[in-house]
Amino acid sequence: MSNIAIALVTTGLLGLISALSPTRQICNIPDHQHNGWVLLLTMIFMFIIGYLGYIWMLIDRDIGSLELIVATIFCGGGAFVFVISRMSKETIFKLQQTVHEKHYQAHHDPLTNLANRHQFYDELDKLIDDEHHIFSCLMMDLNDFKMVNDTLGHAEGDHVLQVVAERIRRSLPKGGIAARLGGDEFTVVLPDTKIAEAVEVAKIIQQALSEDIQCENHALVVGISVGIAEYPKHGSDKKSIMKHADVAMYKAKATDRGYRVYSRDID
Repeated sequence: MSNIAIALVTTGLLGLISALSPTRQICNIPDHQHNGWVLLLTMIFMFIIGYLGYIWMLIDRDIGSLELIVATIFCGGGAFVFVISRMSKETIFKLQQTVHEKHYQAHHDPLTNLANRHQFYDELDKLIDDEHHIFSCLMMDLNDFKMVNDTLGHAEGDHVLQVVAERIRRSLPKGGIAARLGGDEFTVVLPDTKIAEAVEVAKIIQQALSEDIQCENHALVVGISVGIAEYPKHGSDKKSIMKHADVAMYKAKATDRGYRVYSRDID
């Protein structure tokens, strides 16, 4: 009877010890009922001490039905805490993953995985809220992209957009943010960047796109027109900066100059 009781309590004790790791992981999740899970973790440590004390009491002691019933309860209690902690961890982590995926989907373009229009606006707002921040905005539009869709089909057109997006992303300096606003229109914001540096980035992007893009049995070279505006030199708010970069981009497209910096004389 003594060995059975000790084995039961030891099984419960192992359950409590095994529950420490998932409970500690839940405690490390920010803003997720932190105090409650810390309290539970503390209680598990207290239970472990109590279980060890009961095992010590059972050694070299005549065991009756009451002690055996208590040992069975201890066994079930440890197993219960272990199962609950494991299930809670898996559920919370799955919910977190789902939330992160939903957030990512809400802020990124599903085709290119670049930031979408909503996320790009948020980034501009953050930079503008910092009164001492200077940044450059690049508005970009692919040249004759409609012909790609009409000639090769929308599937190949989507492939071209994905390749273009990846090349733009690779061309950016650290901190640069690329977004797809829709169709074949892309944009980039370069924090702490003035016009001269933004022009160099525009040249790097155009050089990256000068390489062939393989589509079925065709090799395409897709040109891109870039308009550049600097905050706060060319606008004091999000709307004006994007508008002026857009004006410069259309001027670049009309003159086949590749890129154009905004100035009042072209507006």
